[in-house]
Amino acid sequence: MKKIGIIGCGIAGLALASLLKKSLDFDISIFEKDNIQDTNVSGIQISPNGKKVLSHLNFSNFQKDNFCSIKKISFFDMVSSSRISDMNLNYLKNESYITLNRSELIKFLIHEYSLSKNIIKQKVVSFDEKKIILEDNNQLEFDIIIVADGIFSKLRINNIKPVYSGYSAIRGFYKNLEIEDHIDVCLGKNCHLVKYPIDKKLNKSFTLVKKIELKQDINHYNYPLENFFNDYKDIIPQDHHEIFKTTKTVIWPIYKLNKIFYGHDKSIFIGDSAHGFIPSRAQGASMALEDSMHLFNLINKNLVSADKLSKLRQKRILKVISKSENNLIIFHLSSFVLRNIRNQIIKIICKIHFLTKTINSYIFDYNANKSDF
Repeated sequence: MKKIGIIGCGIAGLALASLLKKSLDFDISIFEKDNIQDTNVSGIQISPNGKKVLSHLNFSNFQKDNFCSIKKISFFDMVSSSRISDMNLNYLKNESYITLNRSELIKFLIHEYSLSKNIIKQKVVSFDEKKIILEDNNQLEFDIIIVADGIFSKLRINNIKPVYSGYSAIRGFYKNLEIEDHIDVCLGKNCHLVKYPIDKKLNKSFTLVKKIELKQDINHYNYPLENFFNDYKDIIPQDHHEIFKTTKTVIWPIYKLNKIFYGHDKSIFIGDSAHGFIPSRAQGASMALEDSMHLFNLINKNLVSADKLSKLRQKRILKVISKSENNLIIFHLSSFVLRNIRNQIIKIICKIHFLTKTINSYIFDYNANKSDF
C-alpha cells in the first residue's frame, strides 16, 4: 500500500485525499498547522468544471441550504449607475455554477470521507522526495508527497514566490433579505465590485477589487480594514451605502506566483501553491479541484510525476491566468469611450445565446476526469 503525505487541508488537499480515500488502496496522512474547524464565512464560486470534480465526491450529499445554484450574472456600470445586461446561465443543465461557504465544503469533505482520522495537526518545516520533517523534528517517510498549502507556501524552492499584483480585494459579508440566485458584477473606474449569495441562509458576500499600494507587508487574508465605508463611499453604489456602513471588512492583497511550479519527480505541488493567480474569473477553487482530479488519476494509473502533471495542466492554467488578467483590464476601464464599447459588447454577448456559451465554453466545458495522459 502506497504511503501518501499531503501538506495542507485546503480544497486541493482535501479533494485529493477524498478521491484517494474512496479507492481504499492508499495510506494517507494530511498535515495542517492551522485550525481546520474555522467557522468564518468565506464565500467561494465553483463553476461547472470544478463542480464535475465535486460530483465524484458525493456532493449530492451536501446540505442543500449550504450552497446556491447561480442562474445568471448581472452586469452593472457603477459610473452611470445603470444595468448593462444579464448573462443567463440556465443552459448549464448537467453541472450548475454554484456558490458556497469555503469552510462548509471543507467540513463536508472531512466528514464524508472520515478524514479527521488522517489529519495530523502539526507544521511541516521541510521535506525532500521521500521524507516530511515536522516542527518537532519527527521525520516521516512517504512514497509520494503532495504540497497543497496555498500561495504563501514556505516549502517551494526560493525562486518561486508570490508577488503582489498591485490589486487588493476588500471583502465583507452581510445578511440579505431574501434568497437570491444571481451574481452581481459592478464595473467602475479602476475597480469592480462583486456580490453573490453564499447559501440559502441569506448570507451574502461582497468583494471590491481595486489597485491599492500596500503600506505594509500583509501575507494573510484576514487583515481588518478600518474606515472602509468612509474611504470608498464615493465608488460604492448608492443603494448599498446602508449595508456597507455597518459591515466588517478585511483586505485581501491579491498575490500571484511569479512562475507555475508543480514540483519535482514525486514531490508535487497543486492548487494555489502551484499556480496562484489573480482570481477575476473566480477560478481558484475550480483549478484546485481540477488539479486534484488529474493527480488522483495519475496516482491511480501509477504514472505520477510532477512533470506529467505539469504537462497536463500548464497550457490550461496559462490560458485561465490570461483570461483572468484580461477580465481585470476590461472590468477597470476608465475611459468613457472604452467603457461604452465594453458595455455594448457585454450586451451583445448576453443577448445572443450562442455567444454566451462560446465565451464560457473553454472554462466551463472542461472535464478533468476525461483528459489524455
